[in-house]
Amino acid sequence: MKKRFDYSWVIIALCFLSVCISLGFCSSGRTMYLTAITDALGIPRSAFSLNDTFRYVTTTVMSLFFGRLVNKFGTKKLMCAGFLCLIGFAILNSVAEHLIVFYIAGILLGVGLSWTGTTMVSVVINRWCKKNKGAITGAILAANGLGGAVSVQILSPIIFEEGNAFGYRNSYRLVAILLAVVLLLIVIFFKDVPKGEKAEPISEKKKRKARGTGWVGMEYDKAKKKPYFYLALVCMMLTGMSLQGLGGISTPHMYDIGMDKAFVATLMTVSSLCLLLSKFLVGFMYDKVGMKITMNVCLSSSFVSLLALVLVSNTPIGQVIAFVRVIFAAIALPLETVMLPLYASELFGNKDFDRIVGLFYAASTAGFAIGSPFANLCYDTFGDYNVPFIVFAVMMVFVTVTMQFVLRSANRDRAVILAAEEAKEAETAINDASPAAI
Repeated sequence: MKKRFDYSWVIIALCFLSVCISLGFCSSGRTMYLTAITDALGIPRSAFSLNDTFRYVTTTVMSLFFGRLVNKFGTKKLMCAGFLCLIGFAILNSVAEHLIVFYIAGILLGVGLSWTGTTMVSVVINRWCKKNKGAITGAILAANGLGGAVSVQILSPIIFEEGNAFGYRNSYRLVAILLAVVLLLIVIFFKDVPKGEKAEPISEKKKRKARGTGWVGMEYDKAKKKPYFYLALVCMMLTGMSLQGLGGISTPHMYDIGMDKAFVATLMTVSSLCLLLSKFLVGFMYDKVGMKITMNVCLSSSFVSLLALVLVSNTPIGQVIAFVRVIFAAIALPLETVMLPLYASELFGNKDFDRIVGLFYAASTAGFAIGSPFANLCYDTFGDYNVPFIVFAVMMVFVTVTMQFVLRSANRDRAVILAAEEAKEAETAINDASPAAI
């Protein structure tokens, strides 16, 4: 019998490409633009960084309504709209001369990444893949690292073209073309759900018991009554805020301390390649050893990486520290991508997965919205980024301790829910086998 082609591989490939271009070229590479744009236009960093605030506030708001929007419009329409917004973002940045235009571009970026990035991919994979969701999600989100590595090598020479202070504009125009190509592929090949299935909420789907496929879960109305639900949201926000120290300002910090731009570009490439590997490994680790070990490895790495940034200097020892830090940063950064859907699935299950993962992502991006202006305000005040690095490291200690309580409390409720489900199934089986049922 001829084996039928599994179309989920096409969906996985499109998700991989979507993340590679949207996050890899539009988000990961943005740290290169900070110094180029502010130097070319004479804009204070704290003022320019507000475009990141507009971006993350927009993403936060979009994430709050993400589940409803998916149920109303479907994943394909939202992804297409997201890529149109990203194209608008790139075009506006290629012509902007005033802060207000950069802020509008930031809003478009926020909307675009809300509908093409981590949250969207987690929902698509939840619908198309029947098992090993952690590893698959990690592999797809690893495309961010691949895209970041490629974008640095392609875009950095354009942005920092010798004798052209406005090289970043040509870079954005190239990004707009790449986004248009991906949009065309999604229009042609993407499908909302597998053939023969309906785009029904996760709560209506059949329960699966393997770790990589989640568990039956609890309703949102019950989840929001749990104190650890709000502690988890706070931890998501603080993590997002702290990871700005790894992604948003680490590159400008190395420029500021005098490191050669070519050396920094090499570090960014190595970082992106390490991130590519780490995202897959984090998802794989979750499938094999569970949430607690995976979470603690990522959280500990974030603390080490943040403190290491304080020690980085333009010396041989400082450069070695910079390379070592890249490894720890790569292990920590999945906290803002791969770990968000895994947190939602592990803590609260499948019943209201779309809604809860949207809230987790909203909390994380709210942290980004606060973290970027805070870090750049510290720069304008103190002349460097050491203060925010230390503050963020302390935050991650708090998050690490708090998440132990959150996970332990969630596991207790999960055990109760699963026991009730098993008792219900056993009662149903007995009734089905009784003489009256025959």
